[in-house]
Amino acid sequence: MEITETVALEDIDETARFVRSLRDLGCRVALDDFGAGYTSFRNLKALAVDCVKIDGSYVRGLEDNVDNQLFVRTLLGLAEGLGLVTVAECVETAPEAALLTRRGVRFLQGWHFGKPEIDRPWLAAPLQAAPQPAIAVAGAPASRLTVLKGGLAGG
Repeated sequence: MEITETVALEDIDETARFVRSLRDLGCRVALDDFGAGYTSFRNLKALAVDCVKIDGSYVRGLEDNVDNQLFVRTLLGLAEGLGLVTVAECVETAPEAALLTRRGVRFLQGWHFGKPEIDRPWLAAPLQAAPQPAIAVAGAPASRLTVLKGGLAGG
């Protein structure tokens, strides 16, 4: 389950109760668009999510933007300190993927790995190749990408 950071902050106490309820049911919860809002360290601890998805506005053009590199390093340090899984959104280029992987981002998501399509490959003949996944494990070779289906995947 994903909850956007801006929505989570509208009522932090209610959101924290909701996250606890989901986790009690065995669900994993991700805080989406992390860095886009004003999550404090205290609020992030109170939410007790499993994962943070770094907002794509900090990922696009990352290799040329030292301010975003500093911000991403800071977010990653915070996430690591709290034991949270990290996902980088909007990864569009190989240099972005390489930089994020070197920095320790666990999962990468974006057009670099595959663009959204309206085709339904599961209806295709068995001999047709399936499209590449849109979410990959950081550092995994392209031939061994791990797709996140219905939540966070280990691996």
